[in-house]
Amino acid sequence: MPPSIGIVEDPPLGCSGPLWVRGEITIESEDGTHYEKRNRVTLCRCGASSNKPFCNGSHASIKFNDGILK
Repeated sequence: MPPSIGIVEDPPLGCSGPLWVRGEITIESEDGTHYEKRNRVTLCRCGASSNKPFCNGSHASIKFNDGILK
């Protein structure tokens, strides 16, 4: 897949979701850990995931709203 980054919004749940990253982009955590390259991955942007930097769906339970979703 060509590299791209998208923002996920979930109007039916009334919340904003993760970043959708495609195209084997290198992901490195704040502490310098490098993760396996994958074609598709969702990254947490709400701050509540227990699996950071990856999304675990916590945005739905905390009703995260980035201000874009009306």
